[in-house]
Amino acid sequence: MTHSKPPYPLNPRRALICLLIVATPLAAAETKQNVDGKKAPVDKSKAVMADMTVTEKIAPTAKERYKLPTTTESVTREKLDNTVNAMTAEDTIKYLPSIQVRKRYIGDTNAPVGWRTSGTGASARGLIYADGILLSSLLGNNNGNTGSPRWNMVSPSEIERVDVMYGPFSAAYSGNSMGGVIDITTRMPEKFEAGGDIKSTWQDYSFYGKKKTFDSQEYSFNVGDRYKDLSFRFDVSHLDSHSQPIAFVNPLSTGNATGADTVVTGAIANSNPYGVSAQVLGESALNHTVQDNFKWKLGYDITPTIHAAYTLGLWQNDNNAGFNSFLRDRAGNVVNSGNVNIGGRRYAANFAETRAEQMHWSHGMNLKSNTGGVFDWDLAGSVVEYGTDLSRTSTQTPTLAARNGTGTVTSLTGTGWHTADAKGIWRPGADLLGKHEVSFGFHHDLYNLDNPVYTVANWQSNDTGAISSNSQGKTQTEGYWLQDAWDFNKDWNLTLGGRVESWHAYDGLNQAIANGVLKSLNQAERNELEFSPKAKLTWKPLDRVQTGLSIGQAYRFATVTELFQTTTTTVGGITNIVNGNPNLKPEEALSSELSGEYFLDQGKLRLSLFQERVKDAIFSQQTLLSTGAISSTPSNVGEIQTYGIEFAGEASDVGIQGLDLSGNTTWTNSEITENSAADAATAAQTAAQKATALATNPNALVPSTGKRQPRVPEWRASATIGYRPTDKLTTSVSGRYSSPQFSQLNNSDINAATYGAGGTAYFIVDLHAKYQITKQVSASAGIDNVNNQEVWLFHPFPSRTYFAELKYNY
Repeated sequence: MTHSKPPYPLNPRRALICLLIVATPLAAAETKQNVDGKKAPVDKSKAVMADMTVTEKIAPTAKERYKLPTTTESVTREKLDNTVNAMTAEDTIKYLPSIQVRKRYIGDTNAPVGWRTSGTGASARGLIYADGILLSSLLGNNNGNTGSPRWNMVSPSEIERVDVMYGPFSAAYSGNSMGGVIDITTRMPEKFEAGGDIKSTWQDYSFYGKKKTFDSQEYSFNVGDRYKDLSFRFDVSHLDSHSQPIAFVNPLSTGNATGADTVVTGAIANSNPYGVSAQVLGESALNHTVQDNFKWKLGYDITPTIHAAYTLGLWQNDNNAGFNSFLRDRAGNVVNSGNVNIGGRRYAANFAETRAEQMHWSHGMNLKSNTGGVFDWDLAGSVVEYGTDLSRTSTQTPTLAARNGTGTVTSLTGTGWHTADAKGIWRPGADLLGKHEVSFGFHHDLYNLDNPVYTVANWQSNDTGAISSNSQGKTQTEGYWLQDAWDFNKDWNLTLGGRVESWHAYDGLNQAIANGVLKSLNQAERNELEFSPKAKLTWKPLDRVQTGLSIGQAYRFATVTELFQTTTTTVGGITNIVNGNPNLKPEEALSSELSGEYFLDQGKLRLSLFQERVKDAIFSQQTLLSTGAISSTPSNVGEIQTYGIEFAGEASDVGIQGLDLSGNTTWTNSEITENSAADAATAAQTAAQKATALATNPNALVPSTGKRQPRVPEWRASATIGYRPTDKLTTSVSGRYSSPQFSQLNNSDINAATYGAGGTAYFIVDLHAKYQITKQVSASAGIDNVNNQEVWLFHPFPSRTYFAELKYNY
């Protein structure tokens, strides 16, 4: 295998040691130093207390308002401005503990989040909100278009703070909070304000020795004002981004070449993810994406304690994904289709251009009281609608595709979801064996999938045509929850809660062309009713010390695509339609956490021990169907056990004024402890099926039981050193580390540094600097991946990228 190498060999031990040193702000533990170096006594009355922040007229977070029993890490607008090269909203969380964002390029629409106990391929195990609007797409549980969050509905310039709550320990959230909850709060003005910024990036790319530069620009503008009880804010942004190749044409040989095959040069010898010899024929999925985001927010104070808000968002995207063939024939012409001869072996050169057109609407409504008295309440609703969502692919050679011609159009137009929540909190004044704060609520959501695939005469202009397949269906969940935060002693709190969820799947329809005929299969309705208890005991023996023990059960119901996505299988020449899996059981998680926190004068340290046991985890894997076919469909993994340790710390003015440290390290052991059904299906394949599987993957028949959970690395760490030498200048150095990970359940993707594999170990260093030129004007510059680490996480990730920003705020 040949490919470009990182500028120095990665030493995982050295990378971890560096991050651990940065992550431990020891210098600020009990004393702080004056400028002359003398130690000043600590004013313990100023010690930062648990779950408290000081902000300028900012509404309490969901955790603060409803006393949610979760470990939480946060990042504020000030820290984002001073330490993060933030082109898009998902950049804001990349240095938080145990978080991994699968952002392949600027403007990526498929950027799910990995958590402590689950990977980026399990998007439905986390919830992401912005001002009460659900950005998580629970249409799917994947890293594709149906499962990835709608980050594009939020601009970094409007974010006030981001809070990450870990684990399913709060009854206020559904079982999709197995990984955690991300709660984004955006800003509303208190007086007239306007602003704009220009951002640009340039990426030095050199995978496989192909040196290129890819650039992106973003322009944004906002204006807002408050007039008596009415406030408004309008944000608009325009992104024009060019990505590095996201995929490669990397086929195995299909046999000996013949005289009809074109003799070519330019291919690069390589291996596939399973170690089998292959050839890299060229680059594909070079995305040029142009996105526009519009956001209107209105707020009205009906009374001094009752506030109403409405948010309207519009996002549109035009994306063209091209390719670059490395192949040349004897005359020097580019070859991008057909069978080719490389060293006497035949390879299929299959290059294709794809295009996407998307326009999504979001609506958010909220009405809440904030008296701080005996009773407060909150009513919220959100709607996300795929007004237009089309993906176009030519079925002809690239040369003919440029002249229009036949192709396929995959549509998600009409797909979407809506949510509704009613919450209340009761704070009885009486002493009922201590102080109580009782919160409760109701939740409703409905997800609708409308996913036909058409065969069209003109792939570039036709929106519909003859249906080649279709997937439709709905899921609906209603939840009722109750929680009591009980201070039964001045140093002790016990929070008990429970959630009842009723889940319903219906209107499932699968259609596909089988043996030349469009066949339909109506799926049976499904119903589930589950109860999830939660508990947390908190003890605060000292002003600076707090410990907590949490336990929670959660049920994650199958998404609409896991249930109703159309697939076909062929046995004995007969093609049959199957859906995702009509018999999927809900994932059942039992999670626990033991945490200890030490509060510094300006910061805190935290150590958490966490555990999660998931029964019937849902992954796509080989399943033996009743027809006798082996099909890769969503199915239940018997059990996955995960446990680990997470350390996080942050401190300001460490040793000297203006020096800030923050960092975190997570060690995780995540093992598939039982998956006998899928392992038996693998063993039950026919000799021909086994031979076919082994030809592409020598470890294809290895059982998955005892292997690591996909996309959950053993080690993760990040750290930031920030320094403010003057009031106008801030600088920072950040690092991110991950050990290798797998994409296959049986961990058979052993060749990490190639397209399609789970992922290499990486250590990435980022730089950022900001200078406040005037009160209104600031300039920022930075470099992401300054050490030019070559990163593969199934896809190749960005190389060294330069960042520049000019911002104006009035």
